[in-house]
Amino acid sequence: MKKKAPIKSADYRMSNHTSPRSVALQILKEVNKDGSFANISLKENLRKYSFDTRDVAFISRLAYGTLEKQYTIDSILDKLANMKKVNFWIRDILRMGAYQILYMDKVPDSAACNEAVKLSKVHGFSGLQGFVNGTLRNISRRKEELLTPDNNLSISEKLSLKYSFPIWLTEKWIKDYGPETTEAIMKPMELENGVSIRVNTNRISITDLKGKLQESGAIVQDGFHMEEALRVSGIGDMEKNQLYREGLFTVQGESSMLDTYIINPQAGEMVLDSCSSPGGKAIHMAEHMGGKGQVIAWDIHAHRLDLIKLNAERMKSEIIEPMLMDASVLHTQWKDKFDRVLIDAPCSGLGTIHKKPDIKLNITPEDLEELPALQGKILDACSYYVKPGGVLVYSTCTVNLEENQNVIKGFLEKHPEFKLDDPTPYVPDSVKNAIINGMIQLIPSLHQVDGFFITRMRRETFINE
Repeated sequence: MKKKAPIKSADYRMSNHTSPRSVALQILKEVNKDGSFANISLKENLRKYSFDTRDVAFISRLAYGTLEKQYTIDSILDKLANMKKVNFWIRDILRMGAYQILYMDKVPDSAACNEAVKLSKVHGFSGLQGFVNGTLRNISRRKEELLTPDNNLSISEKLSLKYSFPIWLTEKWIKDYGPETTEAIMKPMELENGVSIRVNTNRISITDLKGKLQESGAIVQDGFHMEEALRVSGIGDMEKNQLYREGLFTVQGESSMLDTYIINPQAGEMVLDSCSSPGGKAIHMAEHMGGKGQVIAWDIHAHRLDLIKLNAERMKSEIIEPMLMDASVLHTQWKDKFDRVLIDAPCSGLGTIHKKPDIKLNITPEDLEELPALQGKILDACSYYVKPGGVLVYSTCTVNLEENQNVIKGFLEKHPEFKLDDPTPYVPDSVKNAIINGMIQLIPSLHQVDGFFITRMRRETFINE
């Protein structure tokens, strides 16, 4: 069978909807209408077609960028047109067109308008082509005015529109942190990060892996903070990469890697990763232990244990034992059994919005209110598994005070046998400025990594029965 040539940007295949813009539109529909996760929708849609590297980059930028700026774009569209009864396809076509006009300098405004009109026809809305064209051309004529904040707006309204965050979340952060830190939380990263990977240094040197990746055509840079971190781009589908399949590296953010440095597991110890799937931290800890000792990896979902097993097998990590366990429930058979316990707690994920923009579109005040109770239950239960003198590490990928500092404060008041343990010796110099009052809070725009909260505690005495 003759191999199909990659689809070029100029090809607009109306019959099977496989132009780059139509695929980006499908991703927006799946996220906004169907409730899909953006990263999963992007991966699944890209695997359906043989796009070249340039088109893959364009689709990713267009879909993620539109989601990232959607709050601001919606406010602009609401000013210019009656959007209340607009069909979801037309709404997303307008959003995508507006994003190209307002934020993509390399796309001519005329192209953004014309392609949006074509998409309207493809999806059966020929009668709305004039509405789509007129609305987008209005945005094109007034783009500078539309992106200039009104001087009468409050600081929260200005930040909300500038960085495209819900007003309620902006107001909450200003109340918790003040305007300056809030802007740092919202501000995008300044550098192009690529994909963060962790080298399996038990099996290959960092230099050798870097060379092999470069030979395969990937662009490789050093990590920002962690020695075994690299940033790669142009690598294609990661899961099909032979070096990945051989377990020479895995995908992991540097903030996540820092958990292992903070807990500092030693060879021969017994360690618990209480909320483990997909197992990246458990595997990293096992590597730091030189494959000696035991890492118990819990997860509450049976199907997610398979992910831990697959990743551990791929990375040749033999001391990991996955178990189906609910970390929020006390399991008395594990009392005083572990030298170190890691809790990477379920959280709002607000520190990862820079790569998962759909989070800020779906998070609600109610979600933030419900999470601390669950996190507190997990922390309380897992504290009983720590041996006297042992280490307990609590982490989240959020910047929300109620899920972080307030949870730790409540825990320490209830458990005087635990004390904060200074993380400074375990933190790279480049992120020591993230330590505040003995706890770590990474902020993406300041540290160029996911926003993570990490606290190290040590058990001083036996827990009272």
